[in-house]
Amino acid sequence: MADLLSFVSAAFFLVFGVHRLVITRRPWSDSAQRYVYGFALCLGSGMLFNTPALTKALSSDTTFDNLVNLGIHDVKMVGFAFLVLVAYALKSPAAAAPRAVRLQMWAAGAVLAVSTALYLVADPAIAGDTLTVSSGHRWALASYNALFALYGSWCLAVLARELADHAARTAPGLLRTGLRLMLLAAAVGAVWTLWALDDVIADLRTGSQGVAEDVVSSVLGAVTAALATGGATTTLWVGALGAPMRWLRAYRSHRALEPLWSALHSELPEIALDPSAADRRPGLRQAEFALYRRVIEIRDGHLALRPYFESGVTAWTDGRGGDDGSEVTGGDAIDWADERGRDRRAVLEAATIAAALENKRAGRLCEGTAAERFAPPGHTPPTVPGTVEAEAAWLLEVTAAFTSSPTVAAVRHRTRTTAAAHTAGVRAPEARNG
Repeated sequence: MADLLSFVSAAFFLVFGVHRLVITRRPWSDSAQRYVYGFALCLGSGMLFNTPALTKALSSDTTFDNLVNLGIHDVKMVGFAFLVLVAYALKSPAAAAPRAVRLQMWAAGAVLAVSTALYLVADPAIAGDTLTVSSGHRWALASYNALFALYGSWCLAVLARELADHAARTAPGLLRTGLRLMLLAAAVGAVWTLWALDDVIADLRTGSQGVAEDVVSSVLGAVTAALATGGATTTLWVGALGAPMRWLRAYRSHRALEPLWSALHSELPEIALDPSAADRRPGLRQAEFALYRRVIEIRDGHLALRPYFESGVTAWTDGRGGDDGSEVTGGDAIDWADERGRDRRAVLEAATIAAALENKRAGRLCEGTAAERFAPPGHTPPTVPGTVEAEAAWLLEVTAAFTSSPTVAAVRHRTRTTAAAHTAGVRAPEARNG
């Protein structure tokens, strides 16, 4: 298990590093790209040689094993140093400040020197997959591992701070998604790096530790590698998944518009552009076109209902009564607190449609002039950007209000009562004449 996860993690970093290396050969590449591929190649190489299978295969004699083990840790620490340079480059996209880069290189060199000295002082012996030191040198090996863990976590913290700052200032989109994934990778990577403190405890207690990655370290490494490479290549994999994701969003939107569309279609079946497909649910690949058609059909239904628009809907939703503007009290009063943050414009639009449908069923045309039948006083439909996505998003809000808004329910009930009284008043003279 540990072998597989370690190989997968190393492969993630190495493939990503080679990909970044190719990109940096292009004229428009920046310094951050160069530092990123340096980190990926260093960490990937270190993880590859630190896999249990490869560690065992390289075992020959103690001197050689110690050099390999020291080299693996040193390469990983160089990789961590590249992360700080990435952070500097993010702070100054054109180029990291030369002085800051030099200081970081000197600091990394000092850490490597101290780390190497501690390892040599510890003078460990390697037998199979276990590294042991004498009781008098336990402190040196523990310090060596602690320095690795603390330096690595500090480098990740510096990078995480810059990633968080950039993510907060970046507009929603692929770039911010990638930054957030890399920020999460830095957080998991810090946990992974600090897991080396487990070796510190073992060194002080027993003077021995495992040479290769254990299962927990391998899992954390694999998660870090997946998040880091996924975040840095967001545009690539989102591009590949873009069409299926659009289809899925369109399919869900098409389904969510069903209640409003069905209510309109039941009274106005002629709005269906393709009657043969009106009652069918589209396949995933046809969902975008089906959503486009559904938006048009709902808009056509809205236009066809204009002669039945109720001119008093705006006053009712404002909590006023009839034409005199008196306040509504009792069960018909509108309490906007019940709307739970809904857009009032969407509630008004849904209430207008609900009232018009009730009037249509009762055969009751809107009172007033012909112009008022098509544009009731007080009701001005909001302007929506002319895209299918924007139209669908707006109609989803209207549909939600149409199906669950207490304000719309109150307007529907009031209109139904008024329409029923109107129908009874019309039928009474006809009965007398009959």
